[in-house]
Amino acid sequence: MTTKTKKKVGRSRKTDKSPAPKVELKVPEVRIGEKVRNIRKRNGHSIQKLSELSGVSPAGIYKIETNGMVPTVTTLVKLATALGHRVSHFVEEEESYPEVRHIRKKERSLLASGQEGRTEVVAERLRKGRLESVYRTLEPGSKSKNPIAQAGGEHLIYCLKGELCICRGEESFHLKEGDSLHCESNGRLNLENNSRTEVRFLVVNANLSAI
Repeated sequence: MTTKTKKKVGRSRKTDKSPAPKVELKVPEVRIGEKVRNIRKRNGHSIQKLSELSGVSPAGIYKIETNGMVPTVTTLVKLATALGHRVSHFVEEEESYPEVRHIRKKERSLLASGQEGRTEVVAERLRKGRLESVYRTLEPGSKSKNPIAQAGGEHLIYCLKGELCICRGEESFHLKEGDSLHCESNGRLNLENNSRTEVRFLVVNANLSAI
């Protein structure tokens, strides 16, 4: 007598082979080459001159400006330094800047602090703006350069307290409390405190190459 063996039939598992939904990654358009080219021209530099200042080859600069090559971090640092800008300026979208900034005294960013004095940020760039400003102190007998001096813009320096001597090329200007100096940027602005007391002042820079 033959015994029939019943086969166990298991339930087939359905495999979901539907493709995973595609996630669209929005890559910001930062326009590094365009920014490099615009700032270079506003600074009055040829590609050869920028090459000498930055150490980046003329061919490399040309490729970057025409979007034929994406610069490495090292190359971008060299170009940013030669052009007088932060690296972040070249990689940020315009929309990343706010329309309004409210900076409290205790929230100021400290740019520098040493024997010569302090430099604190009181105004940073807005979305469609071009102004930057710092509050500065200069100790007696100290000399310093404008930390945000850039070609192709303007400066406004307002003396809050003490006496400040400003050297612009071969010209000298002496500011007392309440005095101001408004001039075009030329990269040769030196600040001196020849008095016996601390001097406090505001520096406002209008950077035309920022927009």
